[in-house]
Amino acid sequence: MPTFGRAAMAKWIPVALQRLRKRTARALRDPRANVRQLGRAARAVLGVCRGMLDYPAAWFGLFRPRDALADAVAELLIVGFYGSSTRSPSARLLARQVQRGQVGGVFFVTHNIGTIDQVTDLLKLFRTGPCQPLIAVDHEGGIVQRLNKAHGFTRLPTAREVAATMSPDEAREIYAAAGRELAALGFDINLGPVLDFDDPANPAIGKPKRSYGTDPERIAAYGEAFVSGFSSAGILCAAKHFPGHGHAVSDSHYGVADISNTWTEAELEPFARLLNSPNPPAMVMMGHLRLDHVAPDGRPATVSPPIVTGLLRQRLGYRGVAMTDDVDMDAVRHFMNRKEAVIQALNAGSDLIMIKNLFGYDPMVPQRAVRWVRKAIAQGTLSEAQITAAAARVRALRQQAWTGTR
Repeated sequence: MPTFGRAAMAKWIPVALQRLRKRTARALRDPRANVRQLGRAARAVLGVCRGMLDYPAAWFGLFRPRDALADAVAELLIVGFYGSSTRSPSARLLARQVQRGQVGGVFFVTHNIGTIDQVTDLLKLFRTGPCQPLIAVDHEGGIVQRLNKAHGFTRLPTAREVAATMSPDEAREIYAAAGRELAALGFDINLGPVLDFDDPANPAIGKPKRSYGTDPERIAAYGEAFVSGFSSAGILCAAKHFPGHGHAVSDSHYGVADISNTWTEAELEPFARLLNSPNPPAMVMMGHLRLDHVAPDGRPATVSPPIVTGLLRQRLGYRGVAMTDDVDMDAVRHFMNRKEAVIQALNAGSDLIMIKNLFGYDPMVPQRAVRWVRKAIAQGTLSEAQITAAAARVRALRQQAWTGTR
């Protein structure tokens, strides 16, 4: 049993403050480049400290008998945690919630990646017991590769480098090798490939060289090489960021990414081609992208029925798992709270809801999500059939991960 309440805070707060001090030092060396990161670190520390007040209730709270709806909601949650080792109370609680059947998936971000031994121990922690969560990480290449040479992993080139120097067959080989490394460690899901168009001015895609180019056929060919390579090693992939982040003028990590005046129909084509290829991705990730002429209410694609259901499911005929990008990102948080984001994303047609659970850390997220969904069904905002269908798609995905069938 881990420490909790005051004892947990006494151990955890110094670690969080040390992280904050390191980021402050970096910000002082390069203020313009790091001021946002500093602000996010400070928010994370404050959020975690507030959340710890509910930690004892989350750990010791009565585990009520679950029904089919609660089990379905658990399937739809892929949740993050704070810390980079098994000493983190956040990680230990999330592992407990996984084994109680309250959460179906876990994802790692940069601050969760410590030494290779720490990552290995965390994966063992989440996989202890009968319930096996889906465990995801970003492993695109370039700067978006959480596990790198320091962890004994092969460096993957950026998507732009891959497209400029390799054929799709050559790319498939390097992605297969990277997939074997991820699978050996214990991951199930790679949050890639990126199917967005390349615009060098774009801060989230173009500048970090995360795109394969501007020709839809070429993007789809390298996207298929990515999916085929990782899938050959048993790693499921999530094509992103639907309906196309490439021409956004801002980064959705920090605010709304409006593509209304820059997006073209051609940006759907890489997704359409890949989804109809011999090696389609297991998931499509929705971007936090505003596209007014498709969704006139101005809501981001993640929570927009005209985009998730209209464009992805009806127009492209997609029947697989649609997942959100992190609903705690500023592009969504500026519009709505976490409860509204979860309900609206499900209503829009998404199946797997990604919650980083850091800036406003809430140990009770799984329990609250069930209550939110029950209330939305009672009010007629959602139907139980929607939740059941979404959970069935995620269960099929989980079976795919367990059996290794692609």
